Amino acid sequence: MSNDVHDLHLGVHEGQDRSQWPEDPDDHTSSTPGPLDDIKSGLKIWADVGVTLGKSLDENTNTMRRWLRQLERNTPIDYAAIASGVYPAAGFLILNFGTPDQGTYWEVASCAVGGTDVNVTAAGTAGLYVTAFAPAADNSGAATTNPAGITSLADRAASLPNVTFYGTRQLVVNDQEYLFLAIYGGTAAQTYAGNAQITVYNAASAKGKTDIIA
Repeated sequence: MSNDVHDLHLGVHEGQDRSQWPEDPDDHTSSTPGPLDDIKSGLKIWADVGVTLGKSLDENTNTMRRWLRQLERNTPIDYAAIASGVYPAAGFLILNFGTPDQGTYWEVASCAVGGTDVNVTAAGTAGLYVTAFAPAADNSGAATTNPAGITSLADRAASLPNVTFYGTRQLVVNDQEYLFLAIYGGTAAQTYAGNAQITVYNAASAKGKTDIIA
């Protein structure tokens, strides 16, 4: 009897091999993958794909915005400059079309000058000038000194009214330069007018920039 009790004691506490016991279903140390592991891996892959696609979309969006800004900045603008004045009793008349904004330049397409309209007789001749300084004239446009001279003459009209057209790059006005007409030999107290059709360009547009997307 005593031997049977001793054997029972050993069997309960020490006699059985734990490797033969069934696996504990709550034991999380098992290396066998389960269906949840596959789901987690799939979700991670999709998350990585989403991050990659998001970064690529952001890069493409930024590139598109940069191109649009360059396009807007470098697209030429059509502009009409006008000027008029009353011919003075002494001296001659200045019709100043102004100067390009800093960082831009003008390409003049045409220039018309004469009286108030094409059917109005207007005596005198006109010179079209491009100079680095504004001509000195009073509020009416009257001037008494030669504003530029032949070295700044771009075109002339032997009679009025007169309309002239220019091709590409034929008549360019840079920033810090002025485009104006000087009317000579006109009729005192008569109104003279002129207009210039101009294309405005960004001075940096010729530099260009190309972005390469891999």
